[in-house]
Amino acid sequence: MKTTSSLENILKDAKNKSFSDLAQIIEGIGGKELADMQQKHAAHILSGAKRIAFVAPQLPHPCELEIWNSCAIKLGIEGALYTNHSESRAFTHFAKMMHLSNTPIYLTCYTMDSMPENKTFLSGLEKELEQYSLIISLGENSLASYQAAKAKRINQARLIIWQNAPRPPHANVGTRSPNGSPLPNIAREKTVRKEILKNADLILCFDKDGATWSYLEEISAQRIRRVARTINTKRYSSEISAIRRIELRSALGLPETDFIFFHLGPLEIESGALDSVFAFKNLLQSNPTFQGNARLCFCGTGSAGADIRQSVVEMGLDDHVYFLNPNGDDLKEIAGNQFSSIISVCDAVIHGPIAPVNGNPLKCLDSTYDVMCALSSEIIAISNGHNWIGEWISRFYKTYSAGSIHSLARLMQETIEKQDKVTNVKGAIKKAIANEFPFEKNINEVSEIFKSLIVNIAVNDTESASKLIEQIEEMVIAKQYIDAINLISQAFQKSSLSVVQQANLFRLIGDCFTKLGDLDNGVVNYTKALELDPYCAKCYIGLGTVALHRNNYNIAVPQFQKAVSLAPNDDMASLGLGLSFEGLNEFKEALSWTVRACHLKADNTVAIYNLVKLSFEMNEFADAERVLIRYISLHPHDVNMIYTLGTITYKTGKQDIALQLMENILALDPMNSRAHSLIAQIQKVEQQKKPA
Repeated sequence: MKTTSSLENILKDAKNKSFSDLAQIIEGIGGKELADMQQKHAAHILSGAKRIAFVAPQLPHPCELEIWNSCAIKLGIEGALYTNHSESRAFTHFAKMMHLSNTPIYLTCYTMDSMPENKTFLSGLEKELEQYSLIISLGENSLASYQAAKAKRINQARLIIWQNAPRPPHANVGTRSPNGSPLPNIAREKTVRKEILKNADLILCFDKDGATWSYLEEISAQRIRRVARTINTKRYSSEISAIRRIELRSALGLPETDFIFFHLGPLEIESGALDSVFAFKNLLQSNPTFQGNARLCFCGTGSAGADIRQSVVEMGLDDHVYFLNPNGDDLKEIAGNQFSSIISVCDAVIHGPIAPVNGNPLKCLDSTYDVMCALSSEIIAISNGHNWIGEWISRFYKTYSAGSIHSLARLMQETIEKQDKVTNVKGAIKKAIANEFPFEKNINEVSEIFKSLIVNIAVNDTESASKLIEQIEEMVIAKQYIDAINLISQAFQKSSLSVVQQANLFRLIGDCFTKLGDLDNGVVNYTKALELDPYCAKCYIGLGTVALHRNNYNIAVPQFQKAVSLAPNDDMASLGLGLSFEGLNEFKEALSWTVRACHLKADNTVAIYNLVKLSFEMNEFADAERVLIRYISLHPHDVNMIYTLGTITYKTGKQDIALQLMENILALDPMNSRAHSLIAQIQKVEQQKKPA
């Protein structure tokens, strides 16, 4: 009605206008109203979205966390951040930093356990991600991103891969990662990476290398979005840096008159730390006047730290080189190996050749943002031109030749002596940062990307396959194993099946064969499933179950342990581990895991009955009593469980409670022979206690 009325008024007021003018007016009004409707629709969707999930086993740089927080503020949606337990200190530091700048925190941090062999896996993450329509995950090589991809498939969510520091597939870098550490299983790495890139709705790239690698891996151009990095110059400025410089130097006991070079990066030989030491020695030998005034500073506890310290001692540089411990109690400003919080302590930073990483726990994060923080704070960066930030710096200031200590020493000398030139360079860089990395503009751009994925519901071409797999799951639960196997053969005919869905189907075949007693075929199909999806907890539960059937308890224990590490909230994994330890006569461990299974699922009757059996064998009833009380509160008419609780209370000397429980049973089932028998036994004992 509103649109028709508007058009009638326009027609009355436009009698003398040409047809083309009138058409433009009508088209303009229609476009405006359409835009208003779209805006209202988007606002309605966003108001219902409530929260978005950010996944980062190893937290990104505080500048990136600030981008996430600012986007959540912009959208008016709370962000849930899932990370490793070890990252809680880093997030606390970030929150403190935001509070000091009066910035509201829209991120809630949830810490999770990880596997010892791979810190990028977050136990129980898939279950947690069920409630989110949009997931932003850090890195395309992270197992947490792999978990997010699986959750996205199951729950029809949207997934963005935040590619902050791209790294090529392991197949392209040889048998060792760029920092020299051994690589994980390459076949598994390929599976993880392939599945993540296939399932992501968007790869958000922040430099040309990231976009190029994604394109070379045959990601469609529509799913690659290039966004410029950004930094909040209100928090990283020369004014704030001057204040922080005084505070930090005073706290660390560093003289105000010293000219300090700060080597960015962990204490690893591969990061150029040793080159910086030799270049600094060369600088002091060539310029004796710098002795007592020029200093070199390192921060970190890398594996090569001892070698660096030994070299410093051997060269007689003890009084000129500082080592700051990021994990020490005396320097609480540093979180992990991210140096932006203490960068103000120096006059110049040395940007070493740190290889970029994404999701690899064995390496520190790329130092790109730390360089940007230094430049924004008007601290000069001495770079070897590595990475895009090194190339960017070369537009304004000289770079040194990587691996040449003479080249680095000469540039260090020029930085000290030619302060007028350095000041001009700082001014030019400050203007370039404001123009090329505008904070508000980039936040708006990233927020719009998030918003578009939340508002525009995806049309998933695998929805029918997902529904079919759900139907098969229900048939297996209903013990319709033959029908389930027939339906699985139909499911395999679908061309749109993902790797994870194929693995799930093989796992379901394994479940069917195992339930039908064909254990060999069960193992074969569980193994096929794990080849496709190496991190499927239910497959390990299946293999553990087969081992239990065969009384191979030593084999069952590690299978269920893997299942527990992958899915800590799965009650059947804990119960299986309890049964395995029971088979090994490790009753204390068996009791502990069985109790855990009962707590994870209050109405797991198999776990409860096994707990009761263990309790009578060990003569320990406290756990069983608590579990039974909880179960009966949920199922007050379960006569068998009430009777079981009655026998335990009678066994522990609580005859009054046992009598009351039996009377409760008789109220439900007046002819219950077991209740009558126990009441008679209780009354007999009571009669015997009375004095003659």
